Amino acid sequence: MMSQTDNDRLCRTGPGTPMGAVFRRFWLPICTSDRVSLPGGAPRLERLLGENFVVFRNAQGEVGVLDELCPHRGASLTLGRVEDCGIRCIYHGWKIGNDGALLEIMNNPANKRPPNVRAPSFPAVEAGGIVWTYLGPQEHQPPVPNFAFMDLPENQRVLLRVDGNYNWMQSLEGGLDSSHVGILHSNAARPNWNGPSEIRVGAFEDTGPVLEVEDTEFGYHYAAFRRGAPGQPSNVRIVPFIMPSGRIIPGGALQGAGNHTIAFEIPIDDEHTATYTVRYGSAPISRESRLRETGFDDPEVYSQEQQRLLLTRANYNRQRRDIMDRNWSGLNGIAFEDTVIATSMGPIQDRTKEHLIASDLAVARLRRRLLDSAARLELGEPPIGAHADTRLISSIDAPAPQGAHWRTLVPSHRVIAAIP
Repeated sequence: MMSQTDNDRLCRTGPGTPMGAVFRRFWLPICTSDRVSLPGGAPRLERLLGENFVVFRNAQGEVGVLDELCPHRGASLTLGRVEDCGIRCIYHGWKIGNDGALLEIMNNPANKRPPNVRAPSFPAVEAGGIVWTYLGPQEHQPPVPNFAFMDLPENQRVLLRVDGNYNWMQSLEGGLDSSHVGILHSNAARPNWNGPSEIRVGAFEDTGPVLEVEDTEFGYHYAAFRRGAPGQPSNVRIVPFIMPSGRIIPGGALQGAGNHTIAFEIPIDDEHTATYTVRYGSAPISRESRLRETGFDDPEVYSQEQQRLLLTRANYNRQRRDIMDRNWSGLNGIAFEDTVIATSMGPIQDRTKEHLIASDLAVARLRRRLLDSAARLELGEPPIGAHADTRLISSIDAPAPQGAHWRTLVPSHRVIAAIP
């Protein structure tokens, strides 16, 4: 059970909030590159951590991220004209460069520019099909992320952005909760499931895993141990939490050996979340099969054009109760099941009423790492993971090693502190 104060500290990420300050020390996805694919094309309004930004690609192909409002009289730059090396406000013709510099003024004699006037601008880089930006203090700017998927050919990764009407912590906690995998996702874990008589079958369906968690420089790794089939070794599923809101889901029965999925839960604001997932591997991956697996191939569930869920709490869109004698959740697709659960909790879950058990160890540790990061920042120290090397962070779902510690399966693991 959590105090209301801690719940607010965890969930709220707007300007001036403790967790907002933590997020602003990291590079964050603000949109997918295909949303600003054409040099000189239309600018986009993007909301991130409760603030509005304009994202555009200038004529030289460089992406810019600026405060949405023109520094002159506050008109939205999303209405602007993208010209040459900047964007021009259509109200009075002020032209602003990607770096926020005031380049031209059309409504002032001799184009005289007022000194020291700039638009708030933010660093932007493209990597892995994502536009990343940094909103924090310049003197604390960390290196650009270097996740493994970023260097792969486009046909070996599938990127999805899914916007939902729930707080970011709800989807992140779900993604780091191992015990729900064999329950909520029964349809995928047991494709031949024939009803309630088959609730526990085989290694994957051991729904009460034993958890261990070890803190690392980037966040933590959790290891979930499940019983093996008779005569077989136990299974271990190792998943990293990557500050401030990332995780890597290992390949295995649900997504194919050799494939992994990295996910980032990015607060649009306190009640809306953009989930970026990248499925990646050593062989070509089909976008169509990825959409089918997630359940987002249904246009009544997910708009690919708008990159958002078409889901309401009123009807939990598309749940089929008439088939639940042979379909555990009545929902189609792993990711769709997760988003329905997150939506069902309301805009911001009230954690003062919950009751955690042993299988929630990774969730409890997630909260502690985040709250500790906020406390560190308030003391003038950097948050956990702000300068961690992310390239070699890995996950795995495999037989547990015999006579060796599970951390030997994840070479990037560097122990900071251990939980017995």
